Amino acid sequence: MDIEDNFNIDTENYIQWTQNSGFQISPKVQIQDLRTFHQGRGLVAIEDISTDEILFKIPRNVLLNIETGSLANNVPNHTDNREKLLTEYDHWAGLILTLLYEFSLGEDSKWAPYLKLLPTEHKTLTYWSKDELDNLKPSLILDRIGIDSAQDLYNELFPSSLIDLGIPDLEVNLEKFHQICTIIMSYSFDVENPDFDEDEEDEEVVKFDGYLKSMVSLADLLNADTNLNNAKLIYDRDFLYMKSFKPIAKNEQIYNIYGDHPNSELLRRYGYIEWKGSKFDFGEIQLDLIKDYFLEIYNIDKEIGDFIVDEVIPQNDVEELEENIVLDSFDCYKDGEIIAEALVLIQSLVILGQIHQHYTPIKSMGLEGLTKNLNRILKKCYQLIESKSMTYQCKQFIQHLIHKRLDQYPSHSFREVISFNDDEFFDNRLKIAETILKTEVYSLQTSLQLFDKDYKLISDEKLLRNILKKRTNVESLETSNKKFKQ
Repeated sequence: MDIEDNFNIDTENYIQWTQNSGFQISPKVQIQDLRTFHQGRGLVAIEDISTDEILFKIPRNVLLNIETGSLANNVPNHTDNREKLLTEYDHWAGLILTLLYEFSLGEDSKWAPYLKLLPTEHKTLTYWSKDELDNLKPSLILDRIGIDSAQDLYNELFPSSLIDLGIPDLEVNLEKFHQICTIIMSYSFDVENPDFDEDEEDEEVVKFDGYLKSMVSLADLLNADTNLNNAKLIYDRDFLYMKSFKPIAKNEQIYNIYGDHPNSELLRRYGYIEWKGSKFDFGEIQLDLIKDYFLEIYNIDKEIGDFIVDEVIPQNDVEELEENIVLDSFDCYKDGEIIAEALVLIQSLVILGQIHQHYTPIKSMGLEGLTKNLNRILKKCYQLIESKSMTYQCKQFIQHLIHKRLDQYPSHSFREVISFNDDEFFDNRLKIAETILKTEVYSLQTSLQLFDKDYKLISDEKLLRNILKKRTNVESLETSNKKFKQ
């Protein structure tokens, strides 16, 4: 029997399994072979579909997770496995063990026809060679591949967890472990728990976390596209159902969406990119780049600068700043938006730098004075950014930062973004890497236009006067940027 026959037989067996398992599938959609388009299986409209039509319903009892899987319910003499998985293992570890055991059951698994549809070959960054990964430099996606953390989890789980759960004979090597991790990263959903009680919320314990990481058969069969997305998954008490949110014409594919991910993250998680660019593409500015430039232009010692950014600012007492604004990197989106955390942080550093230069050196403030000053600066700068305003020197600081970041990219990243032909380049990792870098550069370049359309510029002197409550003699920078080094 050839691969073609196996593919079709597996599809037919799967469709029969969904019918026997209580799925409700609209007669207007059909699972089709889309390998010609390098998309495996997909769901296609065979009739016109209107907005708000239910395309299929999935019973919750066929979701595969740590509550429903055979590991939780069918291991002899281990009736406490379900409770262990819910209270002693996190979402990832629990589902990894559940899937490994389910695959080991072969045809005896309740989900066997579904498991046969999951891929055995993967194209995520975990499977790229070092030379291939080098083509992605300087994208920060390289810092998020997670190979080391996966190795740590493997060492933590095996063999102790197999003994703990009563399956000591299950053979798990590192390759198989990586495959399961990739499947979970690419295909799992975080499914809301309908019985979740907010009064018992505890993010450290899966049982009380409000959701379960789950394999959602049929929903994960849909291909995804941030620009062509036309359906969404809805969570109900007894069912999950896929619903159209726009008209879908006959012969059009049904597209889900995996989240607000840029191309780089689609590649890391799922092993593909959108050649025309993701709707949510962004470039990133590193925190270290911000710190280094802050130290350079305001002549601040590195030890002091690191202490301010890494220790004092994250521990601020400003009520309006509900989340930490000091991140490892900051997103600059293709529509020109820069995340607010970056703007508040940079505006605050710019004001602190001017106080250091013209009024009170940071070393003279003392820890208490520095903390008090920064709390007031952060609050005022947050209010300023919220009002869609910033100072001239903040604008210049950000523009120079973006140019410094762009200087890190190779020259080919600045060529016009080309929409490659999928048939020719869909698996060409060099072209994939080049496309990632081009979309990041485009996003950074677009962010340079932020100040012209979205923000009102005010003088630094005005903001300093507001913060210090006295007349300042800071040189106005509307017409001069002598203090900035290119």
